[in-house]
Amino acid sequence: MMMPHLPAELVEEILSRVPAKSLKRLRSTCKQWTTLLKNRGLSEKHFRKAPKQSLVLISNDYRVCPMSINLNVVAPSIEFKRELSLKDFLYSSIQVDITTVFHCDGLLLCTTNDDRLVVWNPCLGETRWIQLKADYEKHSMFALGYQNNKSCRTSWRFCDNVCVGYVIKPQTGVSFKGNTYWVTFNERSILASFDFTTERFKRVYLPPIENLDWKILSIVREEELSVLIQKEYTSKMEIWVANNIETEATLSWKKSFTVDIRIRTNSHNYTVCHSFLIEEEKKVVVCCNERNYDIMIDIIGEDDDYYTKFPFVQPRCWPWCPCIFNYVPSLVQIRLR
Repeated sequence: MMMPHLPAELVEEILSRVPAKSLKRLRSTCKQWTTLLKNRGLSEKHFRKAPKQSLVLISNDYRVCPMSINLNVVAPSIEFKRELSLKDFLYSSIQVDITTVFHCDGLLLCTTNDDRLVVWNPCLGETRWIQLKADYEKHSMFALGYQNNKSCRTSWRFCDNVCVGYVIKPQTGVSFKGNTYWVTFNERSILASFDFTTERFKRVYLPPIENLDWKILSIVREEELSVLIQKEYTSKMEIWVANNIETEATLSWKKSFTVDIRIRTNSHNYTVCHSFLIEEEKKVVVCCNERNYDIMIDIIGEDDDYYTKFPFVQPRCWPWCPCIFNYVPSLVQIRLR
């Protein structure tokens, strides 16, 4: 397919408004398209203007797989698709074993089973391996972010020696508009937020609920920060959404809905949610849960009109539990030019 005879500026403006998933198909059609899609100017404009079409990914058993969730049937269904391919840069025929994944605007920051760190853009198939320091400690936590909403910047820096001041809970970090938010152990009523512009931590207060026991974060449509809260020794899960994340000093929360996991599971074992997604309009939560050391995905609605359970085989990478998250493909380039 040849490129249309239009002014270059007009072509770039049109493509900047097309979802990355659709643009990916053009890369193999002709060299002109491939060259244009690698243009950093288009990448930056696309990041600002393109619609955010998210996919659902799950990291499980050393792999990352797309999955589709159909809520438009009586019994919601889950379909797992072919795993994404992350090859070792030293041995291109070897698939990398991934233990943890952190998503930031189309990029995945992955730690590997052999204690390496890589930034990966699955949409473009690009990777950037990060050299860790000699004094790196096993099971350290890493996050990816950017300054002033400019993720397409050409320079990369490793932020270390940052004073945390909190005991951060592993595998709870989410990226939202360039900054990262974590659940903390020692401060039950706050989140720890790292600002990549100031390179400092800030406090973000949670909803005013007593006896907070379990808290997990998620991002809704790349527009809102949400938190799933389980009260102590109950099976009820409350979903809260922050509606003005731009002004953290006066951050306010609204309760979206509540589900009771025990109604459908008929289980008296305490359920621990490790990751979740929500469908606000239908008031449905998709949870990756642990019950009595069994791992499963539960889909449950507020009025008990949705329910599906999908059990997992015990993963090889235990104690790392499967994690579900929204992924928005992007044209952000990470290779050095």
